[in-house]
Amino acid sequence: MEISAGMTVAVVGGGCGAGATTLACGLAVRAHAARRTVVAVDADPAGGGLDVALGIETEQGVRWPELQGAAGALDGARLIERLPADRDGLAVLSHGRQWRPMPGALTAGALDALAEVSELVVVDVGRSLPEEQLAEVLDRCRAVLLVARGTATGLAAAGATVDRLGVPVQLVVRDLPARLSAEVGQSLGVPVVTAIASDRRLEADAARGVPPGARERSDFAGRCDEILRDLLIGRAAA
Repeated sequence: MEISAGMTVAVVGGGCGAGATTLACGLAVRAHAARRTVVAVDADPAGGGLDVALGIETEQGVRWPELQGAAGALDGARLIERLPADRDGLAVLSHGRQWRPMPGALTAGALDALAEVSELVVVDVGRSLPEEQLAEVLDRCRAVLLVARGTATGLAAAGATVDRLGVPVQLVVRDLPARLSAEVGQSLGVPVVTAIASDRRLEADAARGVPPGARERSDFAGRCDEILRDLLIGRAAA
């Protein structure tokens, strides 16, 4: 699996509970399992911490609040070494448990520094992200994945999110028959990457601290691999 250096990908939820955080974690876990240099970045100040979703909330390391006040440009290699990581070495730049949005300049500096030393940076973009930070994140992304539930309200929220983002996005639909995915994409005016079915085992795994994508042969892991292979790598080769 070949991924060009410095590829930054945003994962955005089209409505509450769409599953953007789960997909962001899954992409990072699967790319790391493929022996790529990956870092997951939490851009959801109201999410309670991406480290929780990865099951490493008790690990020591630098999180966003500790970067505030940093002088000068950030050193990407040094930053990754200081981040909390899972037992396999997947690092994450996470928010903490309190609402504390970061300045746009700090967000930009951290993403640039990490992209310089990583093959893939996966950013979990929360709906609560201030506009200044949102613009900084999207400006640095080669791909923006919008996750939407396959319900009337979920797809309506996805449409509103497309308008808000104002950049080209690609859709990941949850719990929608594959035969309907193309129609949904046409109605929203965005291409559909894949459809993902809900998996109750993901919730059970999360309760045990097992991150999304860790089940090698699960359908979810396969879908994440499909996205990495057919979308992200395809864009790198284009």
